[in-house]
Amino acid sequence: MKLTQALINQAMQAFNAGQYEITISTLAAVYQQHPMAEMLYATALGKTERFPESFDIFRRLQKQYPQNTDVSYNYALLLKESGNLDDAEKQLSLAIKYNPQYHVAHHALGNVLLEQSRVEDAQSAFENALRCNPQSGQYAQSLSKSLYLQGKWQELITFLTRDNLLYLDVMLAELYVEACYRVHARNTLYQQKTKLSQTFLSSYSIHYFLALSELESKRYGSAKALTNTALSLASDEEQKEEMSTYAAYIDWLALPSDSHFAALETKLAKTNNTQLLELAFNLYENRRDTKQAQQFLDKLSQQCNHSTSPNSLAQLSLKEAQIHFANDDIDRGIKALDVSLEASPFSLPHLYQKIRLLDKQQRFEEAEDIILSVANATSQYRTDKFSDLNGGIELGSFGIAPVQADITSTNDTEMLFIVGFPRSGTTLIENMLLKQGNVTLLEETDSAATFCQQLQEGGMIEAHTGSLKVSVDEEDESTAIAKLNSLADDYLNHLKAYAPTISSGTLIVDKMPLNFPYLPAMLTLFPKAKVLCCVRHPKAVALSCLQFEEINLYSVDTFAEAYDKVFSCWKKLQPVLGTRAMTMKYETLVSEPESTLEALLQYVGLSKREGGVEQSENTSLIQTPSYFQVNQPIYTSSVQKFENYPRLFEHSSELLAHWQQYWGYA
Repeated sequence: MKLTQALINQAMQAFNAGQYEITISTLAAVYQQHPMAEMLYATALGKTERFPESFDIFRRLQKQYPQNTDVSYNYALLLKESGNLDDAEKQLSLAIKYNPQYHVAHHALGNVLLEQSRVEDAQSAFENALRCNPQSGQYAQSLSKSLYLQGKWQELITFLTRDNLLYLDVMLAELYVEACYRVHARNTLYQQKTKLSQTFLSSYSIHYFLALSELESKRYGSAKALTNTALSLASDEEQKEEMSTYAAYIDWLALPSDSHFAALETKLAKTNNTQLLELAFNLYENRRDTKQAQQFLDKLSQQCNHSTSPNSLAQLSLKEAQIHFANDDIDRGIKALDVSLEASPFSLPHLYQKIRLLDKQQRFEEAEDIILSVANATSQYRTDKFSDLNGGIELGSFGIAPVQADITSTNDTEMLFIVGFPRSGTTLIENMLLKQGNVTLLEETDSAATFCQQLQEGGMIEAHTGSLKVSVDEEDESTAIAKLNSLADDYLNHLKAYAPTISSGTLIVDKMPLNFPYLPAMLTLFPKAKVLCCVRHPKAVALSCLQFEEINLYSVDTFAEAYDKVFSCWKKLQPVLGTRAMTMKYETLVSEPESTLEALLQYVGLSKREGGVEQSENTSLIQTPSYFQVNQPIYTSSVQKFENYPRLFEHSSELLAHWQQYWGYA
């Protein structure tokens, strides 16, 4: 029987249809007459798991055609299917050696390496495949997956946005959204959430991470809507449980009441979901209910006993240390951290928790050693919070040169903007105000920032002054006021995403320490709004910032530069704000709480509630690093604590010295 082109075509058609037995029977008597038929026949044998016979033919072909890349490639694919990953890797490497542009071989090699858990090597192979064939969506998916598996979130985001791959398909979009969430790129997701949600209507993963991002941004209205969408897309009971519990959590955060908290507790008490157990632990630990927190920690510990994930064990040790800190069991807390630090000595979350434990035990020199070691070699440490540990905090808009507005709206909503450098007492102030009633709290949200950024993108704010582009010089007064009134209404509607029950009949307290650049626009829109700037000894603020990994500052010098930018902006704002601005020192607040509170209430127009500054019954959760501290009886022990860390300030920054003198600290 003679091999003809018609027979080859018939065999190929059957092969492509997955009819491997027909391929084999068609070529059985003639495959040896042509190498192409031999390879097709051998491949069909492999597809039916007749590997020994198949491999004999491939080895014979390879002896006859040692540089034929197709032989090596197809042989490798079957070796992979048979579980011979090492031999498959050798064959693909051979094919690439003879044809470095053989993109399918690069891609197949990446898949082999993935199965060997050599993810970084797989990434390199996928990059080579994409370099040879930049238009391949499949290769883009594989590279994205390899970056995802390594937790290279920023690289993944850069890759998908640089090459406009984000909306190519749902898998890439899902990886992108999760990566943005992991690096806390909440503003990025906020700007794209509508398009992402509408483009990928049926993706649970996208709506899940968008909901979590909105929740962490404290936009409770939109978080609830996205949570409900994710709940409707949930495909199993675990997903449904998780999203319904998050919905209950959001209900409580948006409107803290005993009934909402009871509903949340009921759901949490029954869960074995890891994410919900972590939520429960954080919730009770933040509320200083260490007994309940310990119960959920025990559940997490049981799960970790069945896990080999180093990250899970590391997170567990952090939580154990938090409980020991709250219970004043410092030695056990340090011991728990040291176990993780022995395996991962450059883990910043563990080191910063250890700093706080050592400080509480008054082992200041040891705590100081850690702070200095991080400051001297920041780049070698690792954290999930920030992608560039030497990047500092974003203060680009603090260079504004504010000017006096010639007109304001007529909106009569009363607001208080609490600003200051983080760790300067802003949380203590908001906590005291919240206890007085008739207050709606916006606690460290990006509400003003996102609104002003939208206005600036729309050409409504001057970038160099921070002022609204509405002036009586350009239009008549009534038209200008109408525009400003409309923008004020827009902002109040914007706030409903953060506080759905917000009412203009209460004092709206917006505590976001670094809101300085947005004050000119905000005070133009709300003529009854006032500003409270919290000030604290610069060295005390520096130490406090270097004991918490909440802002991207790891040395006194980087802190001083940021501090100088912030308060240089404040100095320029003060003449413009005039009597609508008030400065309050942290040291005065903790030494004279009653008189300071009275002055503050008089300033904002509130009457003092009986009981002064005692603990409130308000059940809301203030979610900042300062929360535990400010809910203790007001004390002065932290005022001069920086004196216990002399080496931090032995070469004191000139910038800190300037501001220390400016604020009147000796």
